[in-house]
Amino acid sequence: MKVKSNAIRVLILLALSLLSCLFLFGCGGETPPVPEVKDVAITAEEGSYGKAGAKHLLTYTAPEGSEVTTSVQLGENAATASDYSYRDGGYYFYTAGEYTVTVYAAKDGMVGSASAMLTVVSGDPYVGDVQIVAAAGETYGRVGALHLLQYSAASGSTVEVTVRKGEETATDVRFDGELNTLVFGSAGQYTVTVTATLGSSSAQGEAQIEIIAVEPPEVGLTLDQNTVAEDGTVTLTRSAVYEGTDRTLTEETSVRYRKGKTGPFRESDEYTLKGDMFIPHLAGQWRIEYTVVSKGGATATASAELTCTPAAITLAAQTQARLRIATNNPTEVGYLVTGAADKYEVTFDTHGNADVTAEAGDGYSVRVTSSKVDYFTVTVVYTHRADSSVKKTVDLGFYSVESLYYAPVWGEDPFDGMPEEVLTNMGHLLYLNATGCGGRKLAASNAVYEVVEKNVTASAGNNEAGVRLASNNEGYPYLFMDNLDDGVAQGNFTLKATLTDPFTGYSAVALKKFIVTPTGNDNGSAASTIENYVRKYPDFYRLNGFTFSSILGHDIRLNMILTKTGTIVDRVDAGMTLNNGNQIAIAKLESGADNCRLEFKFTLVASAQGAAELGIGLRTVTHNGWAGSFDLTLKGGKLGMKNSIGGAKYSHILAGERTLKDGEAVYVRIDRRTSGGVAEYTVYMKAEGGQYQACYCFGFDVSSSTGNAGAPVAEFQFDHHSAGCFAIEDLTVTRLA
Repeated sequence: MKVKSNAIRVLILLALSLLSCLFLFGCGGETPPVPEVKDVAITAEEGSYGKAGAKHLLTYTAPEGSEVTTSVQLGENAATASDYSYRDGGYYFYTAGEYTVTVYAAKDGMVGSASAMLTVVSGDPYVGDVQIVAAAGETYGRVGALHLLQYSAASGSTVEVTVRKGEETATDVRFDGELNTLVFGSAGQYTVTVTATLGSSSAQGEAQIEIIAVEPPEVGLTLDQNTVAEDGTVTLTRSAVYEGTDRTLTEETSVRYRKGKTGPFRESDEYTLKGDMFIPHLAGQWRIEYTVVSKGGATATASAELTCTPAAITLAAQTQARLRIATNNPTEVGYLVTGAADKYEVTFDTHGNADVTAEAGDGYSVRVTSSKVDYFTVTVVYTHRADSSVKKTVDLGFYSVESLYYAPVWGEDPFDGMPEEVLTNMGHLLYLNATGCGGRKLAASNAVYEVVEKNVTASAGNNEAGVRLASNNEGYPYLFMDNLDDGVAQGNFTLKATLTDPFTGYSAVALKKFIVTPTGNDNGSAASTIENYVRKYPDFYRLNGFTFSSILGHDIRLNMILTKTGTIVDRVDAGMTLNNGNQIAIAKLESGADNCRLEFKFTLVASAQGAAELGIGLRTVTHNGWAGSFDLTLKGGKLGMKNSIGGAKYSHILAGERTLKDGEAVYVRIDRRTSGGVAEYTVYMKAEGGQYQACYCFGFDVSSSTGNAGAPVAEFQFDHHSAGCFAIEDLTVTRLA
């Protein structure tokens, strides 16, 4: 039942009741019963009844559905707000005297009432047991910690709490009157006063507390790595240890950046920070700061620096071949990019060629125009936006021709894989990879080679370093890096090949720069240089069965050509003087062998006026025992074998000579077997794909004499005896049972 205490509302209800009665009376209607209010009583807790400031409860009984109001009188007059109040569901009386509380019930236009009397006397206010304690989980006496205010006061009294810091009213304290909690904002001595007022009297109690500042948190920040590439992920580990059970109020991770290793750090938005993952998007130095502010306002910061390196990027041509473009016709050529290309600026270098223009095409491409037929290179340059010292380049080779249809086409490598490095006093075969109109394979005879730039120097002496171009026949052009017996020239030169399609007359040009490496002018260093060279290019120069340790101590500085197929070519040009002989030891048989086999492939590259001669020398186990050689000799197009050792017990011609033309090959096998005191050498030959046929047989008495061919063989050698250019391949030496 809802209770309303309002004197004006009571008067209105009485007036309405009177008017209702007059109306019913005038109309001759039946008067409704007056609502009966009963059992009106005022109660309070034991010991508090009738005391000023105590809470009193009003109880009564009224008809169901009636509207109830109350009025309070002090003596003969209506009580005022200073005399009493209604709150928290009860009445509080402050002024001593006789109070009458009347309950009115209105229903169906009729009003009934009943009253209860109460004598109020003044109480004695008091305040006691004032104390300040730490809230659960908080640290007592610390700045920012939550404290509870506890006290006891006379029932019904009005309580006021004030706080002083020293002698002044505290301004840095938060007090919650409903929860009775205190938070002190700074260190110092505080006094908390509780004042209880009951009626016109009041009482006070107080408590003091010393507040100590909170120590800054111990804050830590570590990174799982201190160097990362752009757009790489770094994991942050953040930690904070607080005094006691203090908790963090605020925490912040801020990031700053500087371009290099010096200068101020500045704000930057070129990063992503999500949870514990930090991703820098810009190369340079980053500083990451983790700041924690405790409830007490204590602040601590930990920082870590990170080096962000430029994102990796690789550039590559879509093909290593020189690309043909039509003169004065813009041509767009693509190239390959992997990595973060957006981190780089792209430019194009035409190497000062005023007749060539290059500009960006669509995507990863360059639009190139040449105003004349020429061979040129455009370099694509990617420069990092943040660190200009980081550059990536790729060279795109072009030659422009008047007719794309009729001009010859270079292969992916016009020089067919020949390394840029060449050795002094060594010949190097030149290969050609090009096709003409209609896909016809073009030969070396269609190319003209010339040295267009030479920067080669030699040591002091009478010999001038030079580059000679020669061809013993049209299928085998070669260059010879010449420094004669010094072998110490070094530098570089550029070779130009002009290829002409004989059917169309159109030409294309290719250039290649060669680096000259000296072999040296002593056998040991020369052998070592050649060995390192061969091992450096194992796919290009593969010397089957060649033992490098065997060539030490023998003059191999002259007349050797290493070719693409792993061939050793031994040659002499007309008018060229050989120094210290030109033997090439090819294999050793440890402790010597009575029975053994030597096999090789012999290709006649080019004969000199139809003649060529290769010596196959023997070293025996006897002291200083070079026994001489069997000579594979070409005369008049006939290839045969003769004994240049001497002292043979017998020599037999079996099948004899074979016909051999320039460019043709023959396989040779020499078997040595001992039986009945005779060491017999049988020479076999066959054409490629054919069967071996015994051609010659030479016998020697088994002997241990110095230089005698009957002694066990320790080593074979090749010995160039006269003019001619030939190749020796697939060398094997086998010990036989």
